[in-house]
Amino acid sequence: MSNPLDDVWGSDSEDDDTAVQESADFKKLRENHSKRGYVDGISESKEAKLQEGFDTAFPLGSQIGMEVGRLIGILQFLNFVHGKHDEALHGDFQLAQRELRIDKVLTKSMFDANLNLIGEHRVIAKWKHIVKVHCDKYAASIRSTVDS
Repeated sequence: MSNPLDDVWGSDSEDDDTAVQESADFKKLRENHSKRGYVDGISESKEAKLQEGFDTAFPLGSQIGMEVGRLIGILQFLNFVHGKHDEALHGDFQLAQRELRIDKVLTKSMFDANLNLIGEHRVIAKWKHIVKVHCDKYAASIRSTVDS
């Protein structure tokens, strides 16, 4: 080859008229190598971006997960103690278990392109308020349970 930048699949001959016709096997081999190179490039790019996305989003996702767990835990405790006599509390506990599922809390619409939370998390803010209402209602009961 006269130029190192020439196509590796090209002919060694500088005269195009004397170039040998590619055989069907040679064409197939070139297609296979091209496809494999493309697939390998896509796979490596996806893996790198996946790890980068995980590293960026994990701290926020774990923080949101901990907050969801805290809210569900408080409601579960209140429901255990008072749910038999408080239909609203029992209903809220059941609704929270559906609305605070991971696929409802970590939706794309809650985050910008850089995986930052857009404003306050609407679902968590809603449930913080509901849990506070129930905690305020049973504050004396909670204090006596904790103190004993």
